[in-house]
Amino acid sequence: MQMPTTARYHTGLTNTIHRTEGIALLRTTSAVSLMLLLIASFPDEAQATVCSALSAPRHDFQLLAGYSPVSSTWIGRTEDRKFVLAGFTYSYRCWKAREVGISYTTGVFPVAALLQPAMPNFRASTPRIIPEHAVYGVGVLPVGFTAHFGRHAIQPFFEMRGGMIASTEPVPINAPDSTGLNFLFDLGPGMRFKVGDHHAVSMGYKFLHISNAYTTNFNPGVDNNVIFVGLSVLR
Repeated sequence: MQMPTTARYHTGLTNTIHRTEGIALLRTTSAVSLMLLLIASFPDEAQATVCSALSAPRHDFQLLAGYSPVSSTWIGRTEDRKFVLAGFTYSYRCWKAREVGISYTTGVFPVAALLQPAMPNFRASTPRIIPEHAVYGVGVLPVGFTAHFGRHAIQPFFEMRGGMIASTEPVPINAPDSTGLNFLFDLGPGMRFKVGDHHAVSMGYKFLHISNAYTTNFNPGVDNNVIFVGLSVLR
């Protein structure tokens, strides 16, 4: 049975409003990111007024790829999803506390695909079942922090970041009042292995949550358990 015209109009208007609000928030967080990156470009004398860690290397340019084979329900309520991501991150080591170095971290993931199982079609009567498929997206995480422990060639670390993800269709469930523009945050531990003075390899785990944070009445959310590998250039 088709959705009544009035209901379709209301749903479309609601999604448009939430999409506009999400874009405005993305612009705000991007502005914060640009401001922090501007601080990283200041001369050492100016950075010293903000940062306490000025010894090299301070810049970490990383290519990163990860895969989540299963979704949990710690925060989100959606099961049976897989997630693939690939992109790059930038970290600037700005603060230190004894043997702990703390970096401001930002990231962009041009590949952020959620692998959906076969599911009912909640938006129309035909087809009744939508086959399993990948929903492609782009993630932007403008604000985050990474803590590295110790100064040895092998360093444990813990990081967290937040931002947004824009997908080609609403995720994790394509149903009325769900959205294709969602919030995203990740956090988790890892190990970094330095290879010479200017390169490093990282491996670790990320708990990566995607949801619309109840900007609509329908917020299933999905929790991804990402195992990742990264290759860094240090400057």
